[in-house]
Amino acid sequence: MNDKVSKKIFSSKAFLVGKRLYLRPLLKSDITKRYLSWLNDAEVTRYIETGLFPVTEKDLEEFYKKIRVSKTDIMFAIIDKKHDLHIGNIKLGGIKWVHRFADLGIMIGDKAYWGRGYGEEACRLLLGYAFNRLNLNKVTLGSYATNLAALKTYKKVGFKIEGRIKKLLSIDGKYVDHVLMGILQSEYNKKAFK
Repeated sequence: MNDKVSKKIFSSKAFLVGKRLYLRPLLKSDITKRYLSWLNDAEVTRYIETGLFPVTEKDLEEFYKKIRVSKTDIMFAIIDKKHDLHIGNIKLGGIKWVHRFADLGIMIGDKAYWGRGYGEEACRLLLGYAFNRLNLNKVTLGSYATNLAALKTYKKVGFKIEGRIKKLLSIDGKYVDHVLMGILQSEYNKKAFK
């Protein structure tokens, strides 16, 4: 695909545009066997609650209907610009509009994109949107203490560890700490505009 064609495709759908990817609203057409396979892949869902039970196409459709009308959750599809390919999702969830905070959640479902910085780029785009367009004061998240790749990514984009709940989460027959992280709008803007 030449650059002019790819720019035309992504520019008509894109909501937030980065160097290698763009974020757009999750669409009904995203509910595919490919997306469903991510949710039923133990490696992809290792650190998210989705992987506990098998997910059916009907489950995914119900999730889409719920997220589409939610006033407290904003879900984006993460799209590789070069191939116009849906590779995962990122969301601001449980938005508290009065208190101006939300939780960040991310899943890179296409394993070919793991370890290549796409999660970091998607997080940066979402944080810019959260702080500079939605005017949120804080974005938080929680992570398994053993999810070292995620913790490294979150620290790179400016999240700081704010707490730890000892042996709260179960993985591989062991209990591990739940790491609580956050970033304030003022911290993000200081880092982003250095």
